[in-house]
Amino acid sequence: MDERRILLVRHPETEANVNGRFVGRGDVPYTVRGERQALLAVDAIADFEPDEVWSSPLRRAHYVARNAATRLGVAHTIDERLSELDFGEAEGLTYEETQQRGIAFEFGAEDVPVAPGGESRRDILIRSGAGVDAASERARRVAIVTHGGVFRSAMVHLLQLPIDAIWSFDIRNAQCAEFRIVDGHAMLERFWQVG
Repeated sequence: MDERRILLVRHPETEANVNGRFVGRGDVPYTVRGERQALLAVDAIADFEPDEVWSSPLRRAHYVARNAATRLGVAHTIDERLSELDFGEAEGLTYEETQQRGIAFEFGAEDVPVAPGGESRRDILIRSGAGVDAASERARRVAIVTHGGVFRSAMVHLLQLPIDAIWSFDIRNAQCAEFRIVDGHAMLERFWQVG
């Protein structure tokens, strides 16, 4: 019997989260609450005792992963596939600003970019699923620090849910999900918020 464990962690709260800005590939600082969440997220990863820690290259995820890996003395792998959804023309804007500029969102279609010039649901599902699979193939216990869109996509990928389920999860900043994978079958064992 082959058993593996994955801990998914969404990055702590950022100023863009509070201000309602679509930030995919850009980077923004933590809020004061986010700074506290970062410390608690490192604790949560340390309690999980992973063999490796993986993350997006973006600072809001990378910072937590690097600190957890350093504390535990394990490898930290940065993987571009764990980066947030590319919002294309909506990057850095609020919903109101996108409406003023005539930028239309497409959350219903699987293969149409969510915003012009960005990625589709299928794009992020395939990309993030490959990143999660690579991490779990290299380590029996792996913690992955990433973003809301990747977190949702990873849950759909791991639980083998239909692609529509990507928008079925409300993933908040500094939320964690622990999965046990037995012979390729993933089960969600815990889902909780830090900070």
